[in-house]
Amino acid sequence: MVKKKKLTLGIKLIIGFFILNLIMFVFGQGGAVVDYDYVARLGLQEARETVDPIIVVINRGIGLADVLIGVPLFVLAIIGIWRLRYYGAVFSWMVLGISFYWTAVAWAKQAFYIQASVKCEPFNAGVHGVLAFVFVFSIWASWYLFKNRKLFN
Repeated sequence: MVKKKKLTLGIKLIIGFFILNLIMFVFGQGGAVVDYDYVARLGLQEARETVDPIIVVINRGIGLADVLIGVPLFVLAIIGIWRLRYYGAVFSWMVLGISFYWTAVAWAKQAFYIQASVKCEPFNAGVHGVLAFVFVFSIWASWYLFKNRKLFN
């Protein structure tokens, strides 16, 4: 009799993280492409009045790329690791790479905007906290999936 593998708590946490990211990518990033001002009113983007106009254009471009690339990868990662397939681990490493990369980009953009006196919304402590959580969780999840790679077939 073949013993069926169960999802570990770590895998469940990673799936939850991916689902939350998928929702944020669709509504926050995809919404910025469709109706930037509505998404900004929800607090998912900077309000147009508080930033230089070029930042809105940059955010919309990043949003389009996130929807075109990130959303399908998150979907494949969720399905794959839910089913404990190796392709799920591979897609998970891809989206985790995106996750800790975009947090570093957010911090770097903010620093350069401020340095260049570009009108921007400085990050508050809550934003820094979310960015730090995403960065650290992504690194942990990448390590966790590697450590438990034998779960995936």
